[in-house]
Amino acid sequence: MKKERLNFAKIPFINYKIPSIVLTVMAVLATLGLLVNIVLAILNGGNFIKQKRILKEQSQTMESLNKRLKDAEMTLSAKEINSLTGEALFLDDILKQKKFSWVTFLERLEAVKPYKSVFSSITPKPMNDNNYLVKIEGLAQPRSEIFKFEENIFKSEYFGKPYLQSEGIDKASTWQTFDIIFVYYPEGKK
Repeated sequence: MKKERLNFAKIPFINYKIPSIVLTVMAVLATLGLLVNIVLAILNGGNFIKQKRILKEQSQTMESLNKRLKDAEMTLSAKEINSLTGEALFLDDILKQKKFSWVTFLERLEAVKPYKSVFSSITPKPMNDNNYLVKIEGLAQPRSEIFKFEENIFKSEYFGKPYLQSEGIDKASTWQTFDIIFVYYPEGKK
């Protein structure tokens, strides 16, 4: 018998079963990863499309608001700035001097108001001569109370120039409705 010497360090050992199993498992995992990526891409793509649509709508809304803002700025700049400044200074002067006192005004108005009348709206507006144009909307019963109110305004030292704008009948209460405009002189008639 002849002895043979084998040197395993020089002869490569290759096991073909283990690498084929590893390659198969890696291929399956790679395929599953690819499928998961495709599904996620589809889902994220749907969200991306929704977000893109929302951004487009918001962009259009912003453009519309910017256009409205520019139109408003043009309208404001088109108004006479000197007139607005003059009105602002006049109102500021009134506030500083406190010429209009609601308490005093309402006390004086109560003195000329007929007993059977009620006011639903009182709107004073400053005039250039430090007096006020007052508009009152109200109800009176009977109709003669409206004329009594006008007469009291004529006789008052703080009110004048009444003008009855309109009158009618309130359908809910059958009282007479009226709108009257007159001048309020805080310092009294001169």
